[in-house]
Amino acid sequence: MAVDRSGAAPVHESRSNPWASRAWVSVVLIPVAFLLAMAAGYVAYDLLGYKAENDDAPLWADLVAAVPSLAILWVPCAAAVVYGRRASGAGDRGALIPAVIGAAVGIGFTALTLVTALASPS
Repeated sequence: MAVDRSGAAPVHESRSNPWASRAWVSVVLIPVAFLLAMAAGYVAYDLLGYKAENDDAPLWADLVAAVPSLAILWVPCAAAVVYGRRASGAGDRGALIPAVIGAAVGIGFTALTLVTALASPS
């Protein structure tokens, strides 16, 4: 807090945009969420009685295992997009970078998961 020597009320220094910081933190959390999503997928396959590395699981088992994985990874991706857009709306144009990263990772992981599930031979 800066003090104005003229006797007027104290002047508060402006803070950086909190939405941009939250967007970048969300991007940093994407690799952690990826590891958790992969672990959740393997656990789901094991609970259903299949091995994730084999192609013997039916489509329904692939989709059941994919849903928790996608949900876990979408959380930081969606947060990066939402917070990045809010920061951009508040005037920080650089905050679009984490929004684009979050959208690209979320869409890419979803596409890879669906292609893997639908392309399995069983």
